[in-house]
Amino acid sequence: MHDLLIRKVEPEDAPALAAMMVLEEVVANTLQLPYQSVDDWRRKLAQTQPHVHSLVACNAEGRVIGNAGLIGNERPRIRHAAALFIVVHPDWHGRGVGSALLRAVLELADNWLGLLRVELAVVHDNEPAIALYRKFGFELEGRRRMEQLRAGRYEDTLIMARLRRPE
Repeated sequence: MHDLLIRKVEPEDAPALAAMMVLEEVVANTLQLPYQSVDDWRRKLAQTQPHVHSLVACNAEGRVIGNAGLIGNERPRIRHAAALFIVVHPDWHGRGVGSALLRAVLELADNWLGLLRVELAVVHDNEPAIALYRKFGFELEGRRRMEQLRAGRYEDTLIMARLRRPE
C-alpha cells in the first residue's frame, strides 16, 4: 500500500484510537468495550509498559487507520512468546493496511525481540482476519467455546499461533 506510515503509537494518537475503537464493527471483532472515551485511551497510552509494543498505521494525511502490536511476557520461562493485537478502521479493510501492520509487527517480533511464538485470539466468524493470519503463517491451535460476550451473545474464540524455530 502506498503512502502508508507505520510508526510507534504516541499519546497524541488517543483521540484517533478512541474514535476508531467505538465503531460498531471494531467493537464486534475485538474484546474492547464500547463507549471508551479519549481520556480512557490517554490513560492506556500513558501507562508505558516495557513488554507492550504498539504500532499505528497512518494514511497519507497522517490519520490513524490501524493499530497493532505485541504484549510480551515478563515471566522468564515464557518470554519467547507474545500475544498479538490488531485492528484496522473498517473504511480501510481490504486495502493492505492489516498486511502492512502484521508484517511490521512480525518483523519486530522476529528480528528485534527474538520471539519464537506469536499467538492471538480471534472471534470464530471474523473470516477476513482469519485469512490474513493464515497468510502470515498462523495456524489454528484450538477453540474456546462461548468465551466472549458480543452484543448479548456468547461467541467462540479461535486460538491461533505462529511458531518460529530458533536458528
